[in-house]
Amino acid sequence: MCAAPLKRFLGASDALSRLQDHAARLVRMQRQLEATLPANMRGGVSVANFDLGTLTLHAATPALAARLKMSQETLRNDFLALNEPVQDIKVKVRPIHSSERHALYATQERRIGESGKNALKELEEKLGAESPLGLALKRMREQSR
Repeated sequence: MCAAPLKRFLGASDALSRLQDHAARLVRMQRQLEATLPANMRGGVSVANFDLGTLTLHAATPALAARLKMSQETLRNDFLALNEPVQDIKVKVRPIHSSERHALYATQERRIGESGKNALKELEEKLGAESPLGLALKRMREQSR
């Protein structure tokens, strides 16, 4: 017995065919959303559903949800420009697991050049050895590469 392609089964039923079309639309909308959002928001927002002109988005944090709510009109216009009939956008907070959170907030390692280290050392000396800010600058300078 040979395996039959999944597409053949999905196309055999009207309900499964509609489900396949809906899933494809959600994937397309997710790609459009990621292309529209600023880079620092992309990993924390996902398309949850699209039904009767209402796009539902999941945000990873309440802060991200607030930023999305403030930019709803811009997002809606971007989707309309791409021929997606988005009339309303709902934003819901969906906390992410700790393993996903690390990937969301991972930052690039930043290096401090020699001139920056020298400037930090000068400021550190001006602040004095007892200054909490001076101690923090010293740690930062010593830990940088």
